[in-house]
Amino acid sequence: MRLVVFLMVSCFIVGCASFEAEHHRTLLMDRSTGETKGCEVGMARNEQAYKKYQECIRTLEEQGYTIWSQY
Repeated sequence: MRLVVFLMVSCFIVGCASFEAEHHRTLLMDRSTGETKGCEVGMARNEQAYKKYQECIRTLEEQGYTIWSQY
């Protein structure tokens, strides 16, 4: 019984933590053509990598792409 309770609590904590983490991959779509492009942080996950990631998103949005999904 203790194992079941421990597993349930562990799953709850891990599930909540995943919503607090910053997303690291974004797919953008050009709605007129249906073409998709993606931006991702990569393995570094430092401040510089996130700035480059945000710049990628901004550049694609300026080209007419809209955010399709982020995870």
